[in-house]
Amino acid sequence: MKKRYWTIILVLLILLVTYFSGPRIPIPVYSNELPELPTDLTELENLIRSQENREPLRKDNEARIIWHHDTAKVTPYSIVYLHGFAGSYRDGYPVNVQVADSLGANIFLFRMAGHGLIPPASLENFSPTSAWESALEALKIGKTIGKKVIIISTSTGGTLALKLAQTFPESVYALINLSPNIEDNMKAAFLLNSPWGYEITQLFIGDYRKIAHESTLATQYWDTVYTSKALVDLQVLVSTTMKEELFKQIQCPVLTLYYYENILDKDQHVEINRYPEIHQLFSIPDSLNQLTPLQTPKTHFLGSDIKSKDTEVVLQEILKFFKDKLSILN
Repeated sequence: MKKRYWTIILVLLILLVTYFSGPRIPIPVYSNELPELPTDLTELENLIRSQENREPLRKDNEARIIWHHDTAKVTPYSIVYLHGFAGSYRDGYPVNVQVADSLGANIFLFRMAGHGLIPPASLENFSPTSAWESALEALKIGKTIGKKVIIISTSTGGTLALKLAQTFPESVYALINLSPNIEDNMKAAFLLNSPWGYEITQLFIGDYRKIAHESTLATQYWDTVYTSKALVDLQVLVSTTMKEELFKQIQCPVLTLYYYENILDKDQHVEINRYPEIHQLFSIPDSLNQLTPLQTPKTHFLGSDIKSKDTEVVLQEILKFFKDKLSILN
């Protein structure tokens, strides 16, 4: 073999060794315990407000409880709404609140760690473990304000919702997943969760990622400028939780809704082709296991009146699931 070919092979070997021996992203450790929070409803609400007031939040992005009939009283059901990555409660509003109203339920609108903040603080303290801790607190609040907890989620909120249902099967009555993030649809996303992941992200994206929105209102409720490191942490969260063994341990009723018209007109944010496979893994009877594509919302954010072309169809599918499958609506 000619010398130049040996040189090329040697260079490639050096590059491979350098890549695979590079800095690795730490594997997160997820707690299996819910936090201690006040059981008195007034004290609980005051604690949430106090925590949120300490953060540099954009207007109307704070976590909050909405009491049914504006009365701080435990309801038969509570709704916990988990928004998606770089989103807020408005990525599922008004459907999330309308569902709570229809059930006569209190609702907790959570704020994922690092979200809803004024740049440059946006997503600075987001990580797989901090996002999970936010979800743990949300479930604890849901258990405090209602006797049975139903989790409604959008996108990466669905990642957290599925893990909550797997970790605390006795605490989650049902899951309503809107476009859950089981796997990102972004090309080469796997590279972010690999040796040199943070460095690769910074090289190709820079220190910050900027997202444009068609609606001015969306810039208030979605993080539009945030640290690129958060993209790596997002992939770590998904890859370390969305596994076959987790799906097999889902025991509560599940409704998953997503946007799909045809091979071209469909959800472009997450890998929806995996949904049927995952639903088959759930340890629940077919009568309580529903996967439904929707044609009219025309967006990843099905329940959001800022993004969706049809939130009413989303609401009606959820209420139909409650009535026909769970028998909790007349």
